[in-house]
Amino acid sequence: MGPRRWTALAMIALAVVAVFFALRETHSDQESAPGREASKETVKQIPSNPDTVVPR
Repeated sequence: MGPRRWTALAMIALAVVAVFFALRETHSDQESAPGREASKETVKQIPSNPDTVVPR
């Protein structure tokens, strides 16, 4: 592979890394991450049946 191909490969790799870090920065806040709030709302604790639970 010639120097032009190595340069092109390096530029593509650099672009991929830059896009990865750009996307990572937008979702670094855990509260604003997509799907985070929906999972909090939809997952609810199932109350246990007090008749079947052995008291501690």
